[in-house]
Amino acid sequence: MTTDRVPPRLVLDVALVVLAALVGAGLALERAELWDASDRVVAALIVLTALLAIVPAVLRAVSEVRGRRTAAQRELFDDVLSGALWAVSDASGHDPRDLALAAYRLRRPRWRPAALERVHRVRARRRPVASGVTWAPGKGVVGECVASGAVVARDVAALEAAGDAQGLSEAEFARVRGKYAVVVAVPLVDDSGPRSAVTGCLALDGPDGSLPALTRPEVLAVLEACGRALQRLTGATPPATGFAAPSGARRLRSALERQGSPDERVAAAGDEVGS
Repeated sequence: MTTDRVPPRLVLDVALVVLAALVGAGLALERAELWDASDRVVAALIVLTALLAIVPAVLRAVSEVRGRRTAAQRELFDDVLSGALWAVSDASGHDPRDLALAAYRLRRPRWRPAALERVHRVRARRRPVASGVTWAPGKGVVGECVASGAVVARDVAALEAAGDAQGLSEAEFARVRGKYAVVVAVPLVDDSGPRSAVTGCLALDGPDGSLPALTRPEVLAVLEACGRALQRLTGATPPATGFAAPSGARRLRSALERQGSPDERVAAAGDEVGS
């Protein structure tokens, strides 16, 4: 049995309503001479009344701005990842309905261990549901990729059959078992600082027996080009050199053009088609 979490915004809204009611009641009691409040207390209540009238409007404005940013980011990732998925399908020969592609961001909060946050995923409806596992460096294929900073490709079904938990706890292993067959993860590396840093990864998963096709140089090139395009579009700096052929940029660019992606996203893919 699980308990639904109460949204933080709802908690804040309720707290503001309760506070407003208490302030209003205090002022009403003071006006009715049922409460002998000092001038400072009355002044504080008046100021609180003004703030309680302003704060909800400010919070709504902030929420709307964040909502627009979130929607814009979701649309950006959906567009670029969808184009990359079609390019991978062309390069691998696999039906796109048998593939899924996800982007993960590495988070390092001070009060919790580092974890991988899934930013977005594109997949066909018949693909497995979410695992419910909180991925982290060293955990699973995506965690191994981020921890090592290298491309990691695994036949997950074979590892599971051999009892390899891939850094997962017993409960996590039980939840994820059977959901994935083949996973290929490519690191996202940011070169903007004094040292290169892994900031996340792209994870491609496919059906049984697809490992040879999904690790072809042409497929890895598309995944690298996709990662670079997303980094350019989100303000990160991709590494100066890559591990894959420039044909990946051309394939991705062509796929983005075919699906009618905005010009800046097509340009972020890299090389001109046919160059």
